[in-house]
Parts: sequence; C-alpha cells; structure tokens
Amino acid sequence: MSKLDKESSIVGFLKYYEIGFLLMPVKVIIKQDLPRIEVGSVNLPESHEGDVVEVPRWVADIMVKMGFAEIQEESIDLDLFKALSRERMQGPSQISTLKGDFYPRMKIQIKSMKSMMEKDESLKEAYEKFSSSAYDLIALRTSKLLYLAGSSSLSPDLERKIAPEEKVLFEIIRSTIEDWRKAILEVE
Repeated sequence: MSKLDKESSIVGFLKYYEIGFLLMPVKVIIKQDLPRIEVGSVNLPESHEGDVVEVPRWVADIMVKMGFAEIQEESIDLDLFKALSRERMQGPSQISTLKGDFYPRMKIQIKSMKSMMEKDESLKEAYEKFSSSAYDLIALRTSKLLYLAGSSSLSPDLERKIAPEEKVLFEIIRSTIEDWRKAILEVE
C-alpha cells in the first residue's frame, strides 16, 4: 500500500465512520412541546416537555441547535478529562480504554466551541483548554499506538481498548513498520 493509498484509506474510513456516528440513535430530552414531525424518513411522534425520545444524532444536533431538545449523555468535556487522566497514569506500553464514539463526539465539541468562541470572546479560555487537552490525549495515545504497533500485533485486549479510528491507524502503522523491516532486511 502506497503512502497515498494509506492516507486515503484512513481519511475515507474517518468520513465513513463519522456518517455512521451521525446516524446512530441518541436519546434527547424534549425542552418544549412539539407536534408530530415527518421529514423524509424521519418520523417524530408528538412530544411534550420532559419526554425522552430516541432520534438519529444528526436530528438531535438540529433539535439542540434550535433549542427544542437536550442530548442525554455524559459531557464530552468530562469524558476528555477522565481519558487524559487515565492515559497519563498508564505506562508507555499500556493504553486505557476509550469509548468507540469518543473521537466523533470530541470533534463535534471542538467545532461547536470554536463557533461559539467566535461569537463570544469570553469562551476562548474554555475552548483553548479543551483543545489543548484533546491534542495532549491524541499525542499520548498516538505515541503508545506507535510503540505497540512496532512491537506486537493487535491483540483482542488492545482491540477492545482502542477506538475504531485508532484501530485503522494501528493497522496502517503496523503494516508500514512491517514493510520497512522487510525492505531494510531484504526479506520477502
């Protein structure tokens, strides 16, 4: 696999995975009474304030932006800071477990915070803190994945701990290291 093939495979995977993430159902708490809504293949029953309804994430995002609902899940801010703390406690050859939807949620939060910060400068510090923590977590996990990919194959235990995006990255790194070793040692 050439460098271009590897780059396009990871970018393609990430786009495909993000679409899948947006189609996944999520629970929302309705903030005001809503009539029955039918748009394309999306059918929402009549809902009242306080009702909990399950909708695709992309629909939930629109409902939240319009002030009609609130997504019912743990804050990604808290998840990020917990993940970063756990990762820092692990040794260089150990990696902590990360939820499968972690990176798409983090990406959405960064975009949202950046957009809000552009409208309200007082949010700049919160945005910078979140972004800095996100970069720190990615740097820690990337260095651990690089180490693990160079020294072992993807074990079932490791596969359970890493996010789908990291699995693709691990496989690309592993394949690249293997190709490099073969080229250096002239082994086929």
